[in-house]
Amino acid sequence: MTADSSGLLKMERYTKEQRVFIVEQYFKNNEGLAATVRNFHAKYGRNSDLTSSTVKRLIKKFRETGSISDLKHSGRPSTSRSTQNIEAVRESAAESPGTSIWHRGQELDISRCSLQRILMKALYLHACKVQLTQELKPTDHAQQIEFVEWIMEQQVDADFSNKIIFSDEAHFHLDGLVNRQNCCIWGSENPRVIVEKQMHPQRVTVWCGFWAGGIIGPFFFKNAAAQAITVNGALYRDMIIQFFVPKLQDMDVDDMVSTRQCHMPYSPRNNSITA
Repeated sequence: MTADSSGLLKMERYTKEQRVFIVEQYFKNNEGLAATVRNFHAKYGRNSDLTSSTVKRLIKKFRETGSISDLKHSGRPSTSRSTQNIEAVRESAAESPGTSIWHRGQELDISRCSLQRILMKALYLHACKVQLTQELKPTDHAQQIEFVEWIMEQQVDADFSNKIIFSDEAHFHLDGLVNRQNCCIWGSENPRVIVEKQMHPQRVTVWCGFWAGGIIGPFFFKNAAAQAITVNGALYRDMIIQFFVPKLQDMDVDDMVSTRQCHMPYSPRNNSITA
């Protein structure tokens, strides 16, 4: 597909009213492309993909033909983006937005490329990824309310924010794990690069905390032979007693008390906060 034919396809998405508006705004703003695009977005929404190059093509056609209508195309007309197909895809996306393009194309008997163009160019839909968040148990809500109330009580101490320690744990793979989302190889041909992955890769768990006074840690969970081990409640408690508490005692800060030592319940599913 040439650049000219691509531009014609883009222009076909705009109605007669929109094209008239573009021409009017172009000449009204002293042939200003940026102002024309900005005013178009303000009226028809930011989701519209009008660009300066599209405005140039429309103005060029208007000057050459005196019309804003599309010229008749020679050859077989395209039926993949027909009104019937667009409405079918609209209904399908509304009923089952989570269906993949491959399965939706099979259900509607539309090719994958045509279906993707309809979803993005005709319906202005975007593929959104599912976000993972921590599951909350029924008892967590009461603990959260209690914790917030406790935090509010501490506001009498003007230096309270400087006594908060944020901590978390992270797992680091020791076999050079490849993140496919961040690894991309550009080339004219597929190099067919394969990375072998262990079924049960070894990894190490690292704990670290930070507060206004600096960083606490890191602490590597390992056995006497310096080998990475699986972290459980007992090992986490040993880390708190043997590593974290001594570090806490060495700090030159008054009333620095861990939530694990005070009356407030601590949920291991959340980042720890000590005060």
